[in-house]
Amino acid sequence: MDEVKYVCRNDGRNDVKTAFIFSCPGQEEMKSGKLVNGQTGKNLDVMLSILNKSYPDIFPYTNRYDYRITNSSQQVHYKAFDGRTEPRKDEIISEDNIRRLYDDIMNYKYIITFGKCASLAAQRAAEMFDSKDKIIMYSQHLSFLSLNSSIKEDIHGDPIERGSKDSTYKRLEVTAQKIIDQLR
Repeated sequence: MDEVKYVCRNDGRNDVKTAFIFSCPGQEEMKSGKLVNGQTGKNLDVMLSILNKSYPDIFPYTNRYDYRITNSSQQVHYKAFDGRTEPRKDEIISEDNIRRLYDDIMNYKYIITFGKCASLAAQRAAEMFDSKDKIIMYSQHLSFLSLNSSIKEDIHGDPIERGSKDSTYKRLEVTAQKIIDQLR
């Protein structure tokens, strides 16, 4: 199967010093032409509203498209397309890809990675280029699968009932708290 590259990145607003790195474009991004589309994007907006309350100087807006958004790989992946949902390690760590990624994030102080692929890409970019002035924070992916499988308790240590009305919000609070903890 031929590789399909999705070259768009979301530039965001000029006054924001925070950038997000996700894994790769998928089916929703290919259809819409926007990064972090679908439920993952909605979850990012909810998490931004939580982060905005604690750190409005770092997270001044609650809409994801006010921020720089890029991916660890430009190649489109989704099950029905190529049988994958994540990029291969070799496509992430290629020198050209890491240079592209660094160019995308070089003007940002705070970099938040979502998922293992994004974390690997950010680590490689930090190794390849001077990144002493950057604070790189690591988070799990914001998909339902990732949130539901890994977060079982809310920020108070109480069990989260799967399928309850506010279970996703509680899981996003936990994820936001982990980012806040990395800022301290």
